Amino acid sequence: EGDNTDYHSSNEQGADEDGWPAYDEELQFAMDSDDDDGEASGAEVSCEPLPTPEQLIETQSWSTWPTPCHDLYSGSRFSGTQSNGTRSYIVTVSLKYVDMGVPELCGHFTICGLTSELPKLTTFFDAQIVGAGGHSFITNQWDASIDTDRTHWDFFAAFRPYRNRFDSRDFAYRLTSSDRYVFMRWKERFVVPNYKLSRINGASYEGFYYACYDREEGSITGYYFHKDSDHYQCLKLSHMRQTSFSHFELA
Repeated sequence: EGDNTDYHSSNEQGADEDGWPAYDEELQFAMDSDDDDGEASGAEVSCEPLPTPEQLIETQSWSTWPTPCHDLYSGSRFSGTQSNGTRSYIVTVSLKYVDMGVPELCGHFTICGLTSELPKLTTFFDAQIVGAGGHSFITNQWDASIDTDRTHWDFFAAFRPYRNRFDSRDFAYRLTSSDRYVFMRWKERFVVPNYKLSRINGASYEGFYYACYDREEGSITGYYFHKDSDHYQCLKLSHMRQTSFSHFELA
């Protein structure tokens, strides 16, 4: 999102076929139960070894376990800047829900200093994950053409092996759990908390971001597109490391 003057110028359970872990798979243990008089029921007892932490991580979805190899999980935060070459704005992104097995990703996008009306503007966004959930590199909406897709995706070096065939009918890009890069489209939907606010003086969020997450670097780079906005506005975010986690006790 940005202003319309200087910034946005007007004019089942188990792993699936791609190897994603199942969501919240239960660890089941078969146990025998004693009769009321203390005698065993006679059923066989199956004793399974307790899983290791590594095995637990492998059986959970990305939304549950923030492992060292990735930072896309519910509650994860990124910070950085968005600029158009002449002006730069502070941006914070908070991921509210992530499940790469579905796939689903959404969160809050906060940008500071963009407008005098809302010095701190927060919007809700959701994401299309390329290579999963039926999403390809072809946008086919939001006024984006094939040439628009090619131009914006080509900013990412990881996309360039596909630049000459991404729009071919026989090309199918599939994201796997071992991929270093996750390509996405982020679409802002409404202002938080005033979701009924449809227009903001000096700002617009009618476009969307071409985004790429680098698992090894823990970073997200994005490029905003809207047919009536400045080209090319660049978003650069780094993961904000967590030093503590929420602690709950049951009385």
